[in-house]
Amino acid sequence: MWTFVTQLLVTLVLLGFFLVSCQNVMHIVRGSLHFVLKHAHQELDKELGEGEGLSDDEETVSSRVVRRRVFLKGNELQNIPGEQVTEEQFTDEQGNFVTKKDHTSTPNP
Repeated sequence: MWTFVTQLLVTLVLLGFFLVSCQNVMHIVRGSLHFVLKHAHQELDKELGEGEGLSDDEETVSSRVVRRRVFLKGNELQNIPGEQVTEEQFTDEQGNFVTKKDHTSTPNP
């Protein structure tokens, strides 16, 4: 009887060591995979010319802003067509809030 209990306790201790070892192996594999994916992401960003000057933990959210300067003389202001802007707001597949703007020119009378 005592032999059985001793063998059972030794088996439980060995099983505990085995589970802890498996957790360590999984942690190492997860860290290695994270490193490889992060390195691949950095290489792709470098090839595409994105993310310059940002730290590794920042995500790049960008938009392009175009500004135009127009100098007008005298009566030229009357000949410029008007512009109408319509906005559409929605949530995309990833849950991001998106505002879509459409610019249309209106003819002058």
